[in-house]
Amino acid sequence: MEITAIIVARKGSVCIKNKSMLKLGDDTLISNKIKQLKKCKNINRIVFGSDSDEMLEHAKSYGAETVKRPEYFCDERLASANDMIGNMLDLIKTDIVVWTHCTNPLLSSKTYDDAIQTYLINLNNGYDSLLSVVEFQEHLWNENKKPLNYNPYQKRHVPARELPKYYMQDGGIFIQPYSQMKNNSYFFGKKPYLYVIPYSEFLDINTERDYIVARCLLGYNT
Repeated sequence: MEITAIIVARKGSVCIKNKSMLKLGDDTLISNKIKQLKKCKNINRIVFGSDSDEMLEHAKSYGAETVKRPEYFCDERLASANDMIGNMLDLIKTDIVVWTHCTNPLLSSKTYDDAIQTYLINLNNGYDSLLSVVEFQEHLWNENKKPLNYNPYQKRHVPARELPKYYMQDGGIFIQPYSQMKNNSYFFGKKPYLYVIPYSEFLDINTERDYIVARCLLGYNT
């Protein structure tokens, strides 16, 4: 059974220009992710896909296999995430896919390995895929500016620790069989196992502020 980690990136990132090439010390987000994945005991291959020749050469220099993605499927104004996934899986073949993003720089190799083991174990429990999430308990309000999960007007204020637990996708780890992912063209199946990552490893870089936080947490704050 072959387990392949897939990383995708594009040259036309929206919020931060060339986001995947941002530096963390001597590494970029791309090389940082490849190094994390190369330390994983349960990953056999690392495939990096992009429409950027610069990024492809960079990823290749750190030991990843590379595939050139058509520009159409890298433009979110033209192609949906489903289209992008389907195209990427047309370019490779494997048994199990671990789909990840270089913009989650805090995830550890240990967490990846544990997520893969958890996925394999839970295939026997009726789950068909796995996605990483972060657990939180907060006072939430909906789009209509109404309390969502508590009553602020009752006699006793409910502390956050007593509220129901909610789970948010962090975008860091998605695991499912290659054949299933190719068929559904999505990150996970109909019955995903929610894998709770350590909160200390939760960070998805989408803004300049996220990048500054990542640098500080990793000790690159100068």
